[in-house]
Amino acid sequence: MVLIAMLWGFTTKMAAQESPRYVILITIDGLRAEMIDDPLMPSPFLKMMSREGLRIGRVIGVPPAGTYPSHTTLVTGEVPARHRVFYNRPFLWNKDTARISYWYADSIAVPTIWQRAHEAEMKTASLFWPTSTGSPYIDYNVPEFWSLDYSCDQMEYIKPFCTPIGILDELEQNACGKLDTITYQAGSLQRDGRTAAMANYLMNHYQPRLMTIHLITTDYSQHDYGTQSQRLLQDMASADHAVGTIMENLRLTHRLDSTVVIVCGDHGFCDYSQTLSPNVWLTRAGLLSEQPGGEWKACFYGGGNTSFLYLRKGNDKKTLRRIRRMIDELPTSERSLFRVVEKQELTEKGADPAVALALEPIVGVAVTNNWTGEVVQQQKGGTHGFLSGQDATTLIAYGCGITPGHQDTIRQTDIAPWILKMLGIY
Repeated sequence: MVLIAMLWGFTTKMAAQESPRYVILITIDGLRAEMIDDPLMPSPFLKMMSREGLRIGRVIGVPPAGTYPSHTTLVTGEVPARHRVFYNRPFLWNKDTARISYWYADSIAVPTIWQRAHEAEMKTASLFWPTSTGSPYIDYNVPEFWSLDYSCDQMEYIKPFCTPIGILDELEQNACGKLDTITYQAGSLQRDGRTAAMANYLMNHYQPRLMTIHLITTDYSQHDYGTQSQRLLQDMASADHAVGTIMENLRLTHRLDSTVVIVCGDHGFCDYSQTLSPNVWLTRAGLLSEQPGGEWKACFYGGGNTSFLYLRKGNDKKTLRRIRRMIDELPTSERSLFRVVEKQELTEKGADPAVALALEPIVGVAVTNNWTGEVVQQQKGGTHGFLSGQDATTLIAYGCGITPGHQDTIRQTDIAPWILKMLGIY
């Protein structure tokens, strides 16, 4: 609470009439400080907002720093142990969860800023925010949601899950054009710009007091190519242009003086050149079936770039001791690639209480959920989900009542209470 008070005092310092009427929270998936500060990064709008607004250099995430748990923390101010969205995809007891996510808002076990604003009789809106499907507290909602049948028209599929019914048709007709696998594919350069067009339409026609927006393209390029690729430069330019489009609309509609725009990431990224698959140890020891859904006593689950150990019987101390011995006896080529995270640290940081221990790899190594194959493989890309903060993100706040300046570090849990205070909700 002391940190929240310091942040609020530092950023507002304003009379009551200068309090913002509107708050827009925009996430750029995988945003790192370098994507704003590096002069070679095509992010002119974010650079301007950073110079003229409030810049938080480092935002420490939650365990693990992943899209769904982090986005849920951003709208609740709570760690996963409290809000109960632990990963992008739930751990389902050794079953294959590759096509399932925490889509539904009723997965969240604590109040959200949408709920608090709605109860204060403020209109709310959200575009493609994780774990927002079916929220009764979002008046205009196009959630992040998709069909398990990847061959279907995904945008048509989600229309019944948007609120109010018909809102996505209205946005297609009046704001962004027809959305399909060509014009709105995940990872497409067109996507962020069309999301910004939808946001501007909602602001201009419905004036939500609180809007949350998820821009996703930069996540895809960093996973596939790492943090230094040509494709990331293109995606960064796309995300920056989307933010600039929203800012320009606020200026043209004379709302810039009554709005705070917060741009932050859900997590950062680190490059890797090797992968580690700890479940292979368990299958070789007969503790885990080689195929999902079979017999098992223990299973590692990679939530982001930390591997969390689950025991089929939570108090199975014998199996846990056996796994600890296995880890202690690993060859140096494998044991040097990670540290063991004990229960106490996991509890302090707010991880899933059901986890027995976790493995956090060194930077340069990514974990997988593979059951078979080699434990260590050579592979390149980008990853996130560390417990120690190597993949911290960053934040900019710009607009009504924001005093320009810089603060080194906050926690992701500080942001939701700060937004509520901006809106006068206590």
